[in-house]
Amino acid sequence: MFSSDGFLNDKFSNKGPSQTHIFTSFPNSAVDPDDDSSLDNKSNNDQLYGYNPSNTEQLPLPATVNNTKNEQLNIWQIEYYQKYFQIDTQQILERLVASVTPQPNKSYFNSTIRQNPDLYGPFWVCITFIVTVAIGGNILTYFRTPDSEFQIDFSKITLSAILICFYWWLMPTCIYFFFRWHLQRIEYIFIELLCIYGYSLTIFIPVSILWMIPITWLQWLLTILSSLISGSVLIVAFWPTINADPKRFNAISMLIILFAHLVMAISIMLVFFHISDTNINEKKESIMISSTKSKV
Repeated sequence: MFSSDGFLNDKFSNKGPSQTHIFTSFPNSAVDPDDDSSLDNKSNNDQLYGYNPSNTEQLPLPATVNNTKNEQLNIWQIEYYQKYFQIDTQQILERLVASVTPQPNKSYFNSTIRQNPDLYGPFWVCITFIVTVAIGGNILTYFRTPDSEFQIDFSKITLSAILICFYWWLMPTCIYFFFRWHLQRIEYIFIELLCIYGYSLTIFIPVSILWMIPITWLQWLLTILSSLISGSVLIVAFWPTINADPKRFNAISMLIILFAHLVMAISIMLVFFHISDTNINEKKESIMISSTKSKV
């Protein structure tokens, strides 16, 4: 049936069905001892160098990969302040409205600022307040002194910027150190305090336009009302922290915050918008004297 070389002979292949050989055992495969030794050496090398094919995701990233998200930014870097300018228009409008509508049972800080304090809104509130004060002061001077040759006083822009920015930074700094050393705890970070005080100046923007009305009692009334409204928002924001003071310094602290707010508003009103009758008479007399000298 089979030839000497192990193949089936042709003379038996064309016959009918017959019994064939059934192989019940197979020869062992050829095993090369060098292959086993090479596999063992490879596994030993992998363990030696820490290579694990199933854990390739934990390999270190190349040096060219930008991994700045995990870097800790410093306060003097510009990237540190980028997160405080990531805010949408809807959130700014909500904070502007909340800063002029005090609610005794709802903290303005906890409901609007705590989750995402920003500097974008306070910055533009202060800039707008500075511009309206400077322009309003020049307009009021123009209408109150019609007989003189009017010149725009650009120094009012500088003076208003100094007063407003000084107050915007001074009060948060004082409150921050007061909470840190007197109460011995930090309830607010400095950026949050800047955000609170920046938005608290919102109400003075329309008031600075109304200050141009040359009525003394109306100017004082607007100053007091706007200071009380804006100051009450600050009191509601700081009251939970100050009320927990065991030394019972809460009432005096609230009065100081309210008084400082009132002093700021009165100072701006007196410097830029309030013109007394004596000052007007002195200006008219000086103008008349100068005109007579020029004629002579």
